[in-house]
Amino acid sequence: MVLARSMLQTVPAQVGVRLQTTKVRKQPAVDPVQMRRELKRRDPGRGRQSVAQDISLEPTRVVRISNLPPGTTASDIRHSIGPHGSDTAKISSLHFEFDYQLRPLRSCRVLFFSQDDAARFALQINRSQFAGYRLRTDFVRRSVVPNPTRDKYVGSSLGRVVFLYGYPQHVHQYQIRDFYREYDIVDTTLPGVQQAPQLGDTFLVRRGAFLLHFTTEAEARRFVRDVYGSVYTSKGENSDEAAQEYTLKAILLQ
Repeated sequence: MVLARSMLQTVPAQVGVRLQTTKVRKQPAVDPVQMRRELKRRDPGRGRQSVAQDISLEPTRVVRISNLPPGTTASDIRHSIGPHGSDTAKISSLHFEFDYQLRPLRSCRVLFFSQDDAARFALQINRSQFAGYRLRTDFVRRSVVPNPTRDKYVGSSLGRVVFLYGYPQHVHQYQIRDFYREYDIVDTTLPGVQQAPQLGDTFLVRRGAFLLHFTTEAEARRFVRDVYGSVYTSKGENSDEAAQEYTLKAILLQ
C-alpha cells in the first residue's frame, strides 16, 4: 500500500517533466519583403545595378556618353562627335541604352580596343557640345547593360531587330508587314513583326510600336535609313475628319 501511494505521488511530476520537454516553440512569421532585402544586402549582385554603381574611378576600356541629342546614331558616335571625329578603327563596339519600355535613354556605351584610346576619347568628348547638347563621359565597367525586356523580345538577334514607333494606336502588326513587304523580314524563333512590349515584366504591349526582325544587319540598317523621320498619314474614319500625320522613328537595337 505504501509503495502504490508513493508511485501515484511521483506520476504527476514525471508527466509534467514530459510536457515541458515536448513543448514546441512557435516560430515567428517570415516577412518576404524583409527576406528579399536581406538577400540583396548579402549579395548586391542580385539587385539591379544603377549607373552610379557601375561608374569606375579608374580608366577602363568602356566609355559611357550621356546627354546625347535625340536621334543620335552609331555613325554620329563614330565619325561626328569630338573635335575631329573619333577613329573608327579604335572602337570595338557601341551599344545604346534603353529603358524597360524600349525607349532610348540618350546615352550609349563605347568599347575601345585599348584603355589609352578610351581615355583619350573620354577626355576629348567630356563637356563638349554636339548639336546643341553638352555631352558627359564616364568610365564604366560593363559594355552592355542587361535589359530583361530587350533580352526577352530580341534574344540573340541584336543588330537585326528594329524598334519602330510613331504609328497611331489602331495600326496592326499585319499592316506593318504589308507596308514594308519590300524589305527582308524573317520569321525565326521570334515573329518577323510583333507589337513592342510596354513593360518588362508583363505581357502588355505598346500600341503603335513594333519590333521588326530582319534577315541581315545590313537590311536592318537600310530600313532605319529609309524609314526614320518619314511621315505616315492616317485618314479619318469619317469623310469629314481631317487626315492626321505621324512622324515615324526607327531605332536599331544593338
